[in-house]
Amino acid sequence: MENKYQALQVIYDLVKDDPRPTNSALFPNEIIVRQPFAWDEVVVYLNQLKDENLIYVLQHGPTMIYLTDKGLELAVSCKQKGKNFMHAA
Repeated sequence: MENKYQALQVIYDLVKDDPRPTNSALFPNEIIVRQPFAWDEVVVYLNQLKDENLIYVLQHGPTMIYLTDKGLELAVSCKQKGKNFMHAA
């Protein structure tokens, strides 16, 4: 099971109703509190998603997290195919 994809699912669920989901900024705590993992684990998963270009992390002032186009495509594709995010990519 790839726990990092749970973080991607949380991010997607938070921005999916926005007309421009890749422009929706999230604070890390919005993602962390919605996961069954420790804070330090979620940070590792977010860094892995960032390394795969699935999210963009802006660390100027408060840290903000954005879903990238690639991340949005993966999330939408998995949801449409009825795939579980744990087995994505």
